[in-house]
Amino acid sequence: MASRNKPKARKQATRKTSRQTTAAQSDADRIIAAVKKIPKGKVCTYGNVADVAGLPRRARLVGTVLRQTPGSRGLPWFRVINASGRISFPVGSDSYARQRKHLENEGVDFVGGRVDLDRYGWPPREKMLDELLWGPG
Repeated sequence: MASRNKPKARKQATRKTSRQTTAAQSDADRIIAAVKKIPKGKVCTYGNVADVAGLPRRARLVGTVLRQTPGSRGLPWFRVINASGRISFPVGSDSYARQRKHLENEGVDFVGGRVDLDRYGWPPREKMLDELLWGPG
C-alpha cells in the first residue's frame, strides 16, 4: 500500500510544477511583449514594464526575465532602466557601456548619468494611468 501512495504524491508534485512553469512562461511572454512595445528613443522603468504587462509590483520579475532571455530574440532590453532614470549595471562595466551606447545611438541623452524620464519615459504618465484605470486601448 505504501508503494501506491508514493507514485500518486510524485504525480501530484509534477502536475503542480508544470502549472507553475506554464504560469511563469506566460508572465515572461507578457513581459517580453511589453518590452517590445517600447518605442525607439524611449525608455521604460522595470516597474512600468511590469504595469504594461499587467503584472503590477513585479519589477524584479522583469529584471529576472530580461536576464534569462537569450540575446538572439531581438529584444530591445537596453530600453529598460531603473526608476531613478539610471542604468542598473555598474558604471564602468562593459554591460553599462553597451546599454548606454545603444540608448545614445537612439538619441537618448544622459545628464549626470541619468535619463530624464519626463522627456524619454514610456508610456507617458497620463497614458499609463488611463490604461491602469480603463484597460489597454
